[in-house]
Amino acid sequence: MADSKKVPETVKTKETVKINPLKNVTEEKVKTDDYQVEIIRDFDGVIDPFYLSKKDPDYAYRFLKNEQKNIALKTGNLLFQKGGWQICPRKHLEKLGLKEKDGIGPDGMLHRGDQILAFMPKKLFKEKEAHKHKVANEPMNTVKRLVKEGDSKAAQGIHHTIKGLQTKEQLGGSF
Repeated sequence: MADSKKVPETVKTKETVKINPLKNVTEEKVKTDDYQVEIIRDFDGVIDPFYLSKKDPDYAYRFLKNEQKNIALKTGNLLFQKGGWQICPRKHLEKLGLKEKDGIGPDGMLHRGDQILAFMPKKLFKEKEAHKHKVANEPMNTVKRLVKEGDSKAAQGIHHTIKGLQTKEQLGGSF
């Protein structure tokens, strides 16, 4: 039983995407009279959907979950309390060379699922990251100092045979 409708011929061109030459990733342009799309076949799951190939080197970028409470927190002016980000406006996205087909919605924002793209000046981002690392490392720096210098006060209120953190020299003996 043959269908009387003529199926439009598909124009296909294949090229390997230069993401990782060891992985099986191909790009195919599929075009008919009614359908036009660039299909990426990522058989090994190596493509990151949040990867931005075009970035302004003066800015840091990240995707934010598009929920009102989260957006309010991340776009607030409290840099060290998760803030400082700004939603990328259409003008900035177009400056990066992104187009509607790349995921710019009618609201002018770049969407990836339920995430939207935000940015901040790289100088602020580096300051934010340095502060975050300092705060994260402070407890460990204290432990390192106590191990290096010893702290007999750490054993107060504990069994009398426990003498707190002590250096090799304070403990005496051969190690």
